[in-house]
Amino acid sequence: MPDNTSPLWWLFAVLSALIFLALWYPGMINNRQRAVISCPPLLCFVVLIGLSRANDESVVEWLPVYCAMILGFALAAVGHWKALRTFMAWRAENPEKPDSEGPDTPWALQLAVTLPGLSIPAFLLFR
Repeated sequence: MPDNTSPLWWLFAVLSALIFLALWYPGMINNRQRAVISCPPLLCFVVLIGLSRANDESVVEWLPVYCAMILGFALAAVGHWKALRTFMAWRAENPEKPDSEGPDTPWALQLAVTLPGLSIPAFLLFR
């Protein structure tokens, strides 16, 4: 594994974002949902820039944490595409209703495990 200042982390960051999109896109049923699910990698990168500036560090030094966060979000969808599509179809038909009234969201528990499970070790190892 390269150290946290290696330029290889840019490649890993791009691959992480592509993996995220590849795992979440199958659950989206329309272009609006695909556009919305495309935002987390970009928003996380904006947060990463803010963290690097706030700590007066290079963006490259924060890329391992970015990769872990994006992969944590991505892995939440693994194995739940059918349930995700069901929920997103319900969401498209019922935009005014709260999510709690819709079908179950089994990926939420998986997200609660994978996101900290990847992000915390990355933060501890590379920060």
